[in-house]
Amino acid sequence: MVKSFPGVRSKECIRNGRKDVYFSVRYTRNGKQYEESIGYKSEGFTAAQAYEILGELKRDIKAGRAFSLREKNEQREQEKIANEAANITFSELFEEYYQPHIQNKDKKSTYDREVHLYKKWIKPFLGGVRLNLISRVSLIRLLQPMEKKHLSNRSKFYAIALIRQVFNFAIRNELFAGDNPAAKFDELKREDNRRMRFLSEEELNNLFEKLKEHSYSVYLMALISADCGLRAGEIFKLTWADVSLEEKMLFLRDTKNGKNRFAYMTNRVFEEISKLKPGEGNEFVFQSKNGGKIEHVSRTFERVVKTLGLNDGIIDRRQKVVFHSLRHTFASRLVQKRVSLYEVKELLGHSDIAMTQRYSHLANETLREAVSKLNS
Repeated sequence: MVKSFPGVRSKECIRNGRKDVYFSVRYTRNGKQYEESIGYKSEGFTAAQAYEILGELKRDIKAGRAFSLREKNEQREQEKIANEAANITFSELFEEYYQPHIQNKDKKSTYDREVHLYKKWIKPFLGGVRLNLISRVSLIRLLQPMEKKHLSNRSKFYAIALIRQVFNFAIRNELFAGDNPAAKFDELKREDNRRMRFLSEEELNNLFEKLKEHSYSVYLMALISADCGLRAGEIFKLTWADVSLEEKMLFLRDTKNGKNRFAYMTNRVFEEISKLKPGEGNEFVFQSKNGGKIEHVSRTFERVVKTLGLNDGIIDRRQKVVFHSLRHTFASRLVQKRVSLYEVKELLGHSDIAMTQRYSHLANETLREAVSKLNS
């Protein structure tokens, strides 16, 4: 023990080939004696500092704030993290930590959507705000400009969900020690955002005819979606290795639900694809201007829809004709031709029959005929 500092022990030793002094402290808790290390003299520690640390620990033990030096050090580290978090802004968190994390982890489309959402809506209002100052009220204020632009509840949900993810990331990685302000955010009510609009045969044929006048590739992509049920992203990913003209099939890899499936060509899809000059197996059937993968539906589709007036007078965005409406048209045509919902589910690649139930009202006539059989 060091006489001038009760409870402090010092021990001479050799460290890194030189003489040194090692300090530790002893204290009693609940009738049991404990000893914990402080450090070496070469690290800057002195007996007086060890004695001061011991006195602070004893006061904390008496007050019930800490019960060991190790626990006290952990508390200090947490306080340090909290103090650092008090100075980090949302933009610093997103751009320096979260964005690099998702860039290599998430799909490009997911990454692009989150970065766009952050830059367009979140950064202008929360970017320069320190994390510990962001509250639920801050999030409610963030939604106000989105409301003025008549964005759907789903878009608002995406914004809140992204903020929640960023805060959870910060908490997991010890970049923030507070509560997540977006947790259990119930100020928004979910709405059914599923699109239900599908085209009649006349509307569909007029669309095809007009698209063919402006862009053959956009016409063919629309035809494949309406006749084979493919999503735009599935069409963009098609390579020549996925096309089997012999079996009139398209192989869809890594679809939205993570599963592979086959799509079957109608006669007119087969005839149109047969006109194309096949490329190498790994080449995309539909290519961007630089020969790579297409990322977005061409504006040509939107312009033709506007020319035909298919969205004239329609306010509800769920009823507007977009490229995805062709996939709904595919499903609706099948159900109206008395194809079972299970078969439609498999052709659409839905993971759950509940997703296909939206088309059940189109099968009412078939169901009525089924019940009428009981009359015979």
